[in-house]
Amino acid sequence: MPRFLSRRGFLITGAALGGTALVAGIGGVGYLSTVDVDGLNGHLDGDQATLNAFVVLHEDGRVVVNVPRTEMGQGIHTGLAMVVAEELDVPFDDRISVVFPTEAHPAYANWFNMLQIRPEEASGPIVWLARRVLGDLGFIATGASGSTMGLWHPMRVAGAAAREMLLAAAAARLDVPVEELETAGGFVLHEASGTRLSYGSLAREAAVLPPPDTPKLKSASEWRLIGRSQPRVDLPAKVRGEPVFGMDVVQPGMLYATIRHAPVFGAGTARVLNEAEVRDQPGVLDLMIIDGRQVAVLAESWWQAEQAAWHLDVEWGRTEADGLSSREMSKRLHSALQAAEPHVHMNEGDIESAFDENASTVIEARYEVPFLAHACMEPVNATVIVREDGSAEAWISSQSPMGVRGGMARGAGWAGLELGSVTCNITMNGGAFGRRSDQDVVAQATFLAARHRGRPIKLIWCREEDIARGLFRSHAAAQLRAVPGPDGLPIAYDAVVAAQSIIESVANRNLPINPGPDGDPLSVEGLDKLHYAIPNRRMRSQHVPSHMPIGFWRSNGFSFNTFFTESFIDECAAEAGTDPLTYRRALLRESPRHLAVLDRVAAMAGWGTPMAAGRGRGIAIELCYRSVVAQVAEVTVAPDGEITVDRVCCAIDVGLVINPDAVIAQMEGGILFGVTTALMSTITVEAGAVVQSNFHDFPMQRMANAPAVDVEIVESGLPPGGAGEPGIVPVAAAIGNAIFAATGRRMRSLPFARTEATGERKTRSLLHQNAT
Repeated sequence: MPRFLSRRGFLITGAALGGTALVAGIGGVGYLSTVDVDGLNGHLDGDQATLNAFVVLHEDGRVVVNVPRTEMGQGIHTGLAMVVAEELDVPFDDRISVVFPTEAHPAYANWFNMLQIRPEEASGPIVWLARRVLGDLGFIATGASGSTMGLWHPMRVAGAAAREMLLAAAAARLDVPVEELETAGGFVLHEASGTRLSYGSLAREAAVLPPPDTPKLKSASEWRLIGRSQPRVDLPAKVRGEPVFGMDVVQPGMLYATIRHAPVFGAGTARVLNEAEVRDQPGVLDLMIIDGRQVAVLAESWWQAEQAAWHLDVEWGRTEADGLSSREMSKRLHSALQAAEPHVHMNEGDIESAFDENASTVIEARYEVPFLAHACMEPVNATVIVREDGSAEAWISSQSPMGVRGGMARGAGWAGLELGSVTCNITMNGGAFGRRSDQDVVAQATFLAARHRGRPIKLIWCREEDIARGLFRSHAAAQLRAVPGPDGLPIAYDAVVAAQSIIESVANRNLPINPGPDGDPLSVEGLDKLHYAIPNRRMRSQHVPSHMPIGFWRSNGFSFNTFFTESFIDECAAEAGTDPLTYRRALLRESPRHLAVLDRVAAMAGWGTPMAAGRGRGIAIELCYRSVVAQVAEVTVAPDGEITVDRVCCAIDVGLVINPDAVIAQMEGGILFGVTTALMSTITVEAGAVVQSNFHDFPMQRMANAPAVDVEIVESGLPPGGAGEPGIVPVAAAIGNAIFAATGRRMRSLPFARTEATGERKTRSLLHQNAT
């Protein structure tokens, strides 16, 4: 039986329930039965006809598809619009447009991420109750590669329902049985009379009809869009420079703000020593302390505010972390690996006996990764107006309208104000990676707007604040052990990871309740290796608190645990004297889906063909977000230690593919993201403060030395899996394993190299010496 709520789902849903006074208890099941989780009731609105929550038709034949997920470059607006167009039977051309609805409609709630149950498989009273509670809360959020998995079926149903309503409207107008009608290209056709009625001409009549209970869906053999690459719906506008990102928002009478946070997280603001000087700077209108922790400067332009902020002399409060360094934090991680009672997530077979009886043959290794920033190309920002009547409106590049509303309420509370009606406008996102799911920037902007009511306030964090004072992926360390059997394959596997809990940190900042840090499932993603045939296994975690604020980060625990585990599997193969591919094939003997992906990527890379001296191949595989992804990296290591990632081959089984071009693009982008983190990225701490501040010391992969990337999709016939995050997951391990193949040096910590500039827009990476 499926779980009612995942731990993350409990965290978010429980917090929201606390704010709605337990709707089930107060309203009762009878009330919950009225919550429209399908959203299939149509209505008329001016010249447009809303057939259901997802499909709107205009009389001129234009189709508006409501996609309640944030477009962050992943192509979700195109993929889900394709699903609707497929079932609605309309051409996928410029007549299709997409709108992001931000109202808290139950049909838009992201209950898939909460329940981890596919909509097409959801049934039973517990699921019924959970859907309605979550629907009543109106939880809309984008993340965890769940948009297609959670919406492809509901939006298919919406498209099919709209099509049947149009057929019924045509049958009533023509006074013929609906069985005599068919659809094609946005028209209803009656072959006997030669009549051809456009959807636009029927829209108003269709919208007032009752929706069908169980509309018939097309069979896969009838699909003409799904599974075939289509151009992105937002591409023409982007070529013309028309889409509005958060940074692009301009409102009449707008004022601008910048912000400064304490260098050491957790410090309060004692006082601004030169407030009068800053207020006298050109264009400055105000200087405000937010929540006792940040200093904001308000001016007629952002550049005036930022220049004035350079003059700030702030006396910050002291904290227990003031003398802390990365070296000390690393020691704490490794000490935590020896904790007496780590949380046990999994314990299968007889681990203790396996290790006690084979103590002399145990293979053991430790690994470590640093903190990482998100470093979105668009720095975090928000524009908010609080009007004199207490109503408010926000324009923001965010992953969650519900989170935006929560942040606005918090910021207004800091100013002693309770907001009335709130309007949330979600813009295009210039990268998110989990960073834009937090409430911090919109809360700050709302506080400023509440202090200057009637004027829109646009708050932009400068790049230095965004990298050094933002949110981070946790640092982590792991100790992995294995007992090899007679054939060299592990008969026992024991893994413990030490990291800061993501869920606890997110909850502390954003929610009224906190489930605590122990047993955070995001900390152990990718650690279990269930696809490998190992009879005895144990998986444990130890929370290691710090003053650093941890947030959701692209692929979360997979981003470090797959590096740990797939590097370790290579070490086990080396101990056995077995080729890494052959070793994995033997371990995947009971996982045919994984084996098919592994074999495909090996064939793509020409695994086993000779390579020149100083060159090597490495391989890694993972199951994540219900997709299986495998990669082979090819590297060259020069005598002076300079490393070049020459090529990455990627095979992915993402289940049913809506838009192949989008999946390939996500793999390509994820791989380059992963190459960056493997070779270049680190956040270090000295005297309690983050050292890095901009792209000169937190560099990004440049096009000039980016590897070639080849991607192939492996078909399995399964429902859709996630594609936004899997591309990054195996990269670091594949590169590390390739370095070992090229040099015999085992890399157990990230990043592998230090990066230095060699000219304009060019860098080179030199391997660290911390290898075995």
